[in-house]
Amino acid sequence: MSTTSSLYAEVWRNNQWEPTPAPRWSKGKQVPVCYMRPGTPYELYAALVGFHRRELYHLGHTEEIVPLSKPRGFPEDMNAVYKEYLENNWSSLNRYLTWFMVQEVIDYDWDRKFPPCTGYVKSQYAHLFCSSASFPDSLPDDEPVYMTKREGTTEVAWVESYREFVGCVDWFVEELLKLGNPEEVRIIFWLH
Repeated sequence: MSTTSSLYAEVWRNNQWEPTPAPRWSKGKQVPVCYMRPGTPYELYAALVGFHRRELYHLGHTEEIVPLSKPRGFPEDMNAVYKEYLENNWSSLNRYLTWFMVQEVIDYDWDRKFPPCTGYVKSQYAHLFCSSASFPDSLPDDEPVYMTKREGTTEVAWVESYREFVGCVDWFVEELLKLGNPEEVRIIFWLH
């Protein structure tokens, strides 16, 4: 079963947090509208809240990504519509419940590097790798990188930034910026 997320947003207006987009009315009640369901970008979840699955990490990763924050729960001053709806429906919310100011997401060190990754490739491709550079795009797609030494292979190393690891950071930030001033917008986020 895959893990997905829900993301609600609030904007600071008139000295209070207001839902964005505006709630809709259903059966005489205001119901929040989810701003975004980004799908299953597990690497993004790892960067935001420390979601962990060992298979997320490529062959030679020696450490997990350092998350932006441990889950914080609901914000204490959450909008009343969200508070009533989300707290009453908490049983459907699952894990890693947190919130972030959009500016925090932008300011996160996406260019931080993991320790060098290592693996083994056929010796004829070893020259494509550099221990201080990213994984080479020029390695043919059908050429494997092995965890252990095999006959005819050479050990190689490369580095990977958090931005490269996650892959969808720029898209995610662009979507959040559509909400307004990143210092006045926060997201409420959880995995399920």
